[in-house]
Amino acid sequence: MRSLMIRRAPGFLVLVVAIMLQASTQICLGRQMLSTGSGRPSDDETSTTKEVNYEKVSKSYWIHRDHPDSPASAASTYNTSSQSERIAAAARRSLARAEYFSRRVLDNSSSGNFDSPVEAVGADYATVVSVGTPPQQFTVNIDTGSDLVWLNCQPCTQCIVNASHNPFDPSKSTSYREASCTDVACTGFPNEVPTSCSDTGACGYTYGYGEGSSTTGILSYETFTFTALDGSSFAIGDVTFGCGQDETLNRFPGIDGLVGLGQGSFSLPSQLSTVPGFSDIFSYCLIPFGGNAASYSTFYFGVPETNISTYTPIYSNLVNPSLTFYYVYVTGISVGDVLLDIPADFFKISATDGSGGIMFDSGTTLNLLIGVAYDAVLQEFQNQFTFPIVSNSPTVCFDVSSATASTIYPNIVFHLQSVSGAEPVDFVLYPENVFRLPSEAGVLCLTIMSINSPGPMIIGNTAQADHEMVFDRVNNKIGWASTKCT
Repeated sequence: MRSLMIRRAPGFLVLVVAIMLQASTQICLGRQMLSTGSGRPSDDETSTTKEVNYEKVSKSYWIHRDHPDSPASAASTYNTSSQSERIAAAARRSLARAEYFSRRVLDNSSSGNFDSPVEAVGADYATVVSVGTPPQQFTVNIDTGSDLVWLNCQPCTQCIVNASHNPFDPSKSTSYREASCTDVACTGFPNEVPTSCSDTGACGYTYGYGEGSSTTGILSYETFTFTALDGSSFAIGDVTFGCGQDETLNRFPGIDGLVGLGQGSFSLPSQLSTVPGFSDIFSYCLIPFGGNAASYSTFYFGVPETNISTYTPIYSNLVNPSLTFYYVYVTGISVGDVLLDIPADFFKISATDGSGGIMFDSGTTLNLLIGVAYDAVLQEFQNQFTFPIVSNSPTVCFDVSSATASTIYPNIVFHLQSVSGAEPVDFVLYPENVFRLPSEAGVLCLTIMSINSPGPMIIGNTAQADHEMVFDRVNNKIGWASTKCT
């Protein structure tokens, strides 16, 4: 077993993006969008290995919203003062995202009348992007649970409250172009995002959230610029994004927009994968949660060669193929060395309505299990970890004031199908993934919560911390290796 680690924070954040490419080059993606189908295997398929091009690799740094240097912490609307408050806020966000995903799973209409809890949309991590010619910098949420790339834009009828920067100004960019109503980008937009045609022929969109909030703007093309490792610049032209001009959102403190990393054709990795030399792969290494985190999480587009050898297939939801989540197939769960009595079929996607299943998600903080699985995990955890429970809201917390150096903190293990379909592979939640430290001394809280929603169960970012995660979309698989991400 690993010992439980407590990490401290550095002082000042510098967010940069570096790409190992040639200088002063621009590549245009063009306006032909990829197929809206994800092309991922079903529950009865496994992936085959394809050759990967490692020529071009981009690197950036992510910061957690609860880090003291994050834009969310600095925003006036987000001033939680204690770790306990941050844990409670993370639990609310996690449950809201579960509801959001459930509504997406069960919403089979094509009316575009899509409603979701606005608190669910702001993901946990942020990074910086440079957009336009000359570049303008913005702080954006980055999220594996969504696809759309969008920014707060001028002319702004109603701008995001407490954004980090002034809205993107298209009039100051020579490379900005609006998508027309006849462009494939407009006609191929997801059904849950309604589009309209403006008087000028531009493609308008509205993305609605719960509580009456929404983002409305013009679907557009723009150049995204990165900084090479040698300090030179590299630009990718005609990236499709939403230029949001009417934002009634109030849950994006310190954020100027969002970059989706999902499997849909509008996500940034899907668009970059059309650039010669960029592989359809990304990876990240997340530092453990905490307001006093020691450093910043790293992220790569086009992953360099890695020694990772543990992979599980990525699956698609055949009932609702428009969903672009990173579904995986869990065959069982263990607590310590005890394999729980949960039927393997419990973790499969329903062939009737597309509900259920389990997914990796960087934007959800906690790990969410539906009733039967959660109850089994908690019961066995209490059998092995016999400290008294002092709270079960929002998560179960234990009084560990009597713990000694010999105390064993059980691991939780997700057993996942291997790519070969032979013996399952193990995704291990070590003590630093299983517990969070609240403000109260001598108390540890679990990172697992129960959900009643019909949507997918979620392996969140607390479980993925201190794991090198590789999303190999070329070969339809996710890989990982335990490491120190600090």
